[in-house]
Amino acid sequence: MSVKLTDFESNLLRLCIVWGRVMTIYKEYPNHMKKGTHELMVRHLFREVTVEQLHNFLKIRKDLLQNPDFKKLDDIIKVLVEPILDNEKPIKELRHNYVAHIQEKGRNFDVMMNDIIVKYNLPTAFSFYRYMTGLVFYYCGIIERNFSKEWNNAMKKYDAKLGVGISVNSGFKMNKVDEKIRERISPVQIPLFDNGYVTSVPKTVIEKLRKKYS
Repeated sequence: MSVKLTDFESNLLRLCIVWGRVMTIYKEYPNHMKKGTHELMVRHLFREVTVEQLHNFLKIRKDLLQNPDFKKLDDIIKVLVEPILDNEKPIKELRHNYVAHIQEKGRNFDVMMNDIIVKYNLPTAFSFYRYMTGLVFYYCGIIERNFSKEWNNAMKKYDAKLGVGISVNSGFKMNKVDEKIRERISPVQIPLFDNGYVTSVPKTVIEKLRKKYS
């Protein structure tokens, strides 16, 4: 017999997934505040993931509000997530233009990220994005505690539908990743060079690669 989730249970599971993601960002952000290009790029990546998860949260919350009992609780605690609700439009625009769909369908960067930020006076500080993930994190915790029966039932059904966890071996370990990349990129250098394209290795290396892969 197949296991079926109710709409409310399904929406709680969706919220649970977002909860786990924002919790990770909230806890990890302070560990990546060192100076340097790499560290800055990591913070930008966290900010992009935050935008995506805030967008998910906003959609899930709207679906959950269809449940009267949920709405009753939300009426009390929505003050927690007002900074996210107040920034729904810029979050959506950033997500659609620069995170999930990077300038698709001939948009040609007509709307720049700065245009969105200025239009809505959206803070850019990394601390603000961690703040928003923290608010969602605590909001979700209140939901989980007050709908524990429905939450637990949803998790049990999910586990039953999921079945045994699947693990597919890649055939190599983490410390072999660079080696595996080199195995794939090295032969490509030869046709790049032969067709007049810029390569990432000098001509002397090309000749060695030619002998190796001929």
